[in-house]
Amino acid sequence: MIGTEAIRDGLGRSLSGKRFGYLYESNTNTWVLDMGTNDNTRENNSSYNGEFALFGMFGRADYAFQDKYLATLIVRRDGVSRFSESNRYGTFPSVSLGWRISEEDFMENTHEWLDDLKLRAGYGKTGNAEVPRATNFAYEFSTDPTSTGYDLGGTNSSSNTGYKLNKYGNENTKWESTDMVNIGLDATFLNGKFAAGVEWYSKKTSDMLVQASYSALAGEAEKPYINFGDMKNTGVDVTFNYRDNAGDWSWDLGLNLSHYKNEVVKLAEADDASFWGSGARISGNITRTTKGHPISEFYGYKIDGFYESEADLAASPIPLGVADRASVKSNAWIGKYKFADVNGDGKVTTDDRTFIGSPHPDLIAGLNASITYKNFDFTMFWYSTIGNDLFNNNKYFTDFWLFEGNRSTTIRDKSWKEGADNSKAVLPILDYGDSYSGTNSNSYYVEDASFLKLKNVVLGYTFPKAMLQKATISNLRVYLQAENILTITGYSGLDPEYTNANLNADSGNDLQRGIDMGGWPNTMRFLVGVNFAF
Repeated sequence: MIGTEAIRDGLGRSLSGKRFGYLYESNTNTWVLDMGTNDNTRENNSSYNGEFALFGMFGRADYAFQDKYLATLIVRRDGVSRFSESNRYGTFPSVSLGWRISEEDFMENTHEWLDDLKLRAGYGKTGNAEVPRATNFAYEFSTDPTSTGYDLGGTNSSSNTGYKLNKYGNENTKWESTDMVNIGLDATFLNGKFAAGVEWYSKKTSDMLVQASYSALAGEAEKPYINFGDMKNTGVDVTFNYRDNAGDWSWDLGLNLSHYKNEVVKLAEADDASFWGSGARISGNITRTTKGHPISEFYGYKIDGFYESEADLAASPIPLGVADRASVKSNAWIGKYKFADVNGDGKVTTDDRTFIGSPHPDLIAGLNASITYKNFDFTMFWYSTIGNDLFNNNKYFTDFWLFEGNRSTTIRDKSWKEGADNSKAVLPILDYGDSYSGTNSNSYYVEDASFLKLKNVVLGYTFPKAMLQKATISNLRVYLQAENILTITGYSGLDPEYTNANLNADSGNDLQRGIDMGGWPNTMRFLVGVNFAF
């Protein structure tokens, strides 16, 4: 099979104008621009959406021999107008191979219990050109009467139209590419009652498209998107299904398990090059993305208990922000967090920040279950993640005495208190002048966000067709559906099923993954519905 694909988007322009000070606003016959006051309050605007085009060619070939040996070959070549002519096109091949082992002669003795056994492997390359710039390769200029007019005659009474650099371009930007290799094994047993599958994959993304980081010397012009860095994901997916029936009962269970490992392979020539992500109100950055680590790993100070006494303070590393031992004042530090001296130099500095958690789960699981009895049907869906953390940025506002307002019961019940049993204390001593404990990214904010959710439950009843004949209805089903009705978790925030505060494609939101800065949780809903057909 051979084909082509073409997309043209971003067409259109807009134009608008405003004037104020109409004398006869109640008379619609006077509603024309010329009737308004001709002064500095008038406005006129126009915009160009930015035309974008993509053209692709593709070919596909399938081959099967004796229904045992299978092969598929696909090749795509796509071009996009966002890039310069020299980098406009990319070629993306893929190949998949399959071997139906159960059809081999040496598997003949297994046919009584084994329905199908297939080994498959594949390689594929895909491309990405999604950047929010229609002409990323070009330098774009704009004009603005308030900032680009020039008095070339030097009379201070007139100005000529001028232009300024609005967007930088980069002719070297090219397609981001992802190479993926996968190997899988699928099997069904006992006339389709049981099915299982396992797949291992390795996916490497190269020449990632990110917005350039220019210094302030580059001015206010928007930066172009460039190719920068490589990233790798490896993982294993496992599926298991069981379906059967007995009398008026039938059931179907499906379990999905997934584990992945995300790793940044390269960001720049320097191994310690990093991208950073910030939160709300907390000083400095909260996440660090660097070589050898996953995207958006939490970064900050590790809490090593409290400064319990003057003797403990004297035996501990010099606290953060204090120049030397002589400058340490016991009344300012006893009861406060003791940050770990990670590099062992005897004092706590910004060099002692370390990785304190990860938003990436160790395991993702989903369970679908459906049961039918005569005309009744029942389905439910459970979803779970295990081993992922969240940075609960909301604690800045609820657990620390940094400004006036309501607080959590934790600050009342679990703050360090002088002369008390502080074995269960998790917050420092109450001190209105404490601008240290809550303002720095630290391990108190990081929580285990593993959860198990009952995402969906449906109970339905289908009326017998004999009851519907007189009403000329061929099928009638009523159902009650509930969503997000149960969450089991140890996370103290509103919703452990939290990913990013900002989901815009061009916002760099992956660098803030797992930073819970507050948001609407998934709502609990109850629905009553009717399905019918005539």
